[in-house]
Amino acid sequence: MVENICFFTTHYDPARQVLMEYYERTLPEEIDIFLVSINPIEEKYKLKRTTIEYISGSKYLAPVKLRRFLKKNKIDLIVNMSGSSEVALAMFFATFLTDTKEIFYVQGNPRWHFLWFFSISQFFTKRFLFASKEIEEKFKILFPFASERMFYLPNPIDVHKFKKINKTSARKKLGLSLDDKIIVQIGRIENAQGSDYLAEIVKRNPDKKFIFIGKIKDENIREIYSKNLKLIEFIPHEETIDYYNAADLSLFLTKRNSYPFPQRESISCGTPVIVFDIGAFKVMETSAVIKSKLDLDDIQNKIDRFFSLSEKAREKISQEGRDFIKKDSSEEVIKPKSLNLLLNI
Repeated sequence: MVENICFFTTHYDPARQVLMEYYERTLPEEIDIFLVSINPIEEKYKLKRTTIEYISGSKYLAPVKLRRFLKKNKIDLIVNMSGSSEVALAMFFATFLTDTKEIFYVQGNPRWHFLWFFSISQFFTKRFLFASKEIEEKFKILFPFASERMFYLPNPIDVHKFKKINKTSARKKLGLSLDDKIIVQIGRIENAQGSDYLAEIVKRNPDKKFIFIGKIKDENIREIYSKNLKLIEFIPHEETIDYYNAADLSLFLTKRNSYPFPQRESISCGTPVIVFDIGAFKVMETSAVIKSKLDLDDIQNKIDRFFSLSEKAREKISQEGRDFIKKDSSEEVIKPKSLNLLLNI
């Protein structure tokens, strides 16, 4: 029986905060929750029932320090929240020949250079979870001996929080014009997340208002002199709801990500999203997810086509997207799966 559970990560960001808040709400009260991070967690992130520990110093000592922490706090189960090779190795050595069980949660799209490690760890890891159906299927082929311990578990969306609100009210609250065509993008601004495409799309659409919310890692974005682009590096997660609802359309142009929050939060709020047609989004079978080639002209065609639709057609697409999220990855759907896969081990 699991009495103490530890989540382990290299770094902490808004997505991990959302997950931890979900686990705090979902895990039974009698279970003690711990969070171990290799890097300090910024003070803006607050948790209610989680004990936080930092593992500072050399990354080579992380497995040793983690092992000591797990033993000292009698941790029954450890689950990763980031998926780098360092995390995989640290968890393996920290739990090897101990009573602590390990679940490896593949949140993103692992880089193939460290997949060799799973050929060994597949025999020791109690369970593999995948936020992406595509990655789960690949792992089952690559590591057949562990296929029966591999499960698809998308991160949950709170559809009661991320809901449709009046667009006019949302725009007035944010001080945005009621007449503008608004496109929002929420998430890190970096090449892996399509910052090169985002920059060109802004230049091609001077008649539209763009709002990019997220940490800027591609400084080229700052160099775009444009009255139609607003950059916001951070807002509290709950405030993104107003931006999703104020927008006509959202962009999520990741090139290799898993099945993350922003594009699903967007359509849960009734705002369609353009994504690249990559494996991570094959499961999203709804007209509210507009899939584009990795091509500027195709992205532009998708934008133009959307804004040419009637209000009635847009509303139909909007509702289809929200209905999809309710069935696919709402907290009501994911909660029993989470509890079963994490605790019945």
